[in-house]
Amino acid sequence: MANCHASRLPPCLCGKPRQGRYLLPFATTRATLSRQWALLRQLPGRSPGITSAELVWRLRDVGFTVSKRTVERDLNELSLIFPLERNDKSIPFGWHWSATAGGELRGTFDLQGYLRNDALLVEQAEGMELQAWINDTLARQLRESPLTADMQLMALEQGHRLRAMVSDSWPLRWWLLSQGDSLVVEQPQSLREEIARTLSKAADLYREDN
Repeated sequence: MANCHASRLPPCLCGKPRQGRYLLPFATTRATLSRQWALLRQLPGRSPGITSAELVWRLRDVGFTVSKRTVERDLNELSLIFPLERNDKSIPFGWHWSATAGGELRGTFDLQGYLRNDALLVEQAEGMELQAWINDTLARQLRESPLTADMQLMALEQGHRLRAMVSDSWPLRWWLLSQGDSLVVEQPQSLREEIARTLSKAADLYREDN
């Protein structure tokens, strides 16, 4: 059996293969998160949607100079988390929000509030207990800006264990994925499996480009 301490792996990953585990769908910088959130705000709420070429110019108008390929990759990655749809009935394809997407996801959500973790606060009857392994760097950040008022951090030999009551929401999933290999969801099991499926799909997208 693998030696957990020697491998320096998170406790929940000991004895498991590392290949492909750190292929992540979202970069961890705030600049990338800001760009992706600006992209989400540009998407219309109905078909036929907006093309990736049009989105390139819209992003430039709000201060983000990116290529069409970057926009397409962002859209594919974001569609793994948010309820986005691609209109395949015409070429070039158009992207838009699913009809089931709430108004707060279609442009009224405040990015700075999200980055301050306001979106992760538990709401009535919609909360769940999150348990995750996090590295020391993220632990320091969360001590300065707690995830929730009841957040708990327990020091481990390698990293920390995070526990908090959070809202079961799309912003939560986006935040979890944006942490890269700084965080590994342990509980609830259903969320852990969902995140694993999302990472696997994202890894497939990167393999297709090679």
